[in-house]
Amino acid sequence: MSAHELSVRFITRKWAPAIGGMETYCLQLTDHIQDDVALEIIALAGQGNGSAPSSKAIISFGLKTAFRLLRLPKSDVTHLSDMASWPLALIAKMRHQGTRIVLSAHGSDLSFGQGEGFLAKLYKAYMKLGALCLPRAIILANSTWIAALAKAHGFKNVRHIPLASDIQPARQNSKIPGDLFFAGRVMPSKGTSFIVNEVLPRLPEAVHLRIAGTIWDDEGGAITEHPRIRYLGRLDAAALAEEYAAALAVLVPSIAPEGFGLVAAEAAIAGGVVIASDHTGLSEVCSEGVGLLAKPSDAEHWAQKISAVAAWDASRRAAFLAKSQSQAQSRYNWARVAKDTLQAYRP
Repeated sequence: MSAHELSVRFITRKWAPAIGGMETYCLQLTDHIQDDVALEIIALAGQGNGSAPSSKAIISFGLKTAFRLLRLPKSDVTHLSDMASWPLALIAKMRHQGTRIVLSAHGSDLSFGQGEGFLAKLYKAYMKLGALCLPRAIILANSTWIAALAKAHGFKNVRHIPLASDIQPARQNSKIPGDLFFAGRVMPSKGTSFIVNEVLPRLPEAVHLRIAGTIWDDEGGAITEHPRIRYLGRLDAAALAEEYAAALAVLVPSIAPEGFGLVAAEAAIAGGVVIASDHTGLSEVCSEGVGLLAKPSDAEHWAQKISAVAAWDASRRAAFLAKSQSQAQSRYNWARVAKDTLQAYRP
């Protein structure tokens, strides 16, 4: 069977205009494989302000898609963009036994079940049930940490396919900048409160933090009013690249587990010095010189890392960036993700 004869039904509740790593993954993957397969996309669009769909919208989408799958003809591959939607894959499998089931595994898909509360235990049992119902499903894990979690839940056929970024390198600034930069959802789990309240007070008053992204809650909104913060709102890819490259350091201080940590990869590609929390997928993304790692929630260690970068002279900074950018560009590109995914589609 040639690639052009392969029919793929891609189902996702993560789609534009919502903004996030999973939305980027879905958009870029489908864009890069559409010329190689007969592609059908069933997607739930995000909200106009860039946020994810409501819980009501997600439930409605799931029910409508389930009934739709009962009527649709067979596809060679049914690819679900997240693990939590596995019941839709089961319906597709029951309707057409020959369809090849592929599930993408991201951070929150499996990490939520690692908690101690009742809901976490219930979700873990739900995922284990998915492994029992879909024993031959192919799991595409975006980090080795997520791959290990998938196997721990009982999934057998797990493949490691790191994410990528299509961001373009920005113009390099010969002058060492003085401001820090954060991009992403402005919320406690992403570490913005930690940086503003605990790390900035340990740094010189002249050091400010520029923030780009979506405000997720009231706490995030309050942070943007801090005198040492400049909130830039949502930026397009070109503007983001310029901010990454112009920053003293790009901070990825996530407190919660990260399946991959796309911001770290794209910041390095753009030409930024990345400092990220040393845990889960972020540790993997920033390995081999792509970025620097700091102890999670350790304000003093973060301040020391930032101060060390601020002390670099121009030649040391240029040498670091040359290595990190080269490593990131070779490892995190969508052509490689598409190639690896197409291989997983084929028997």
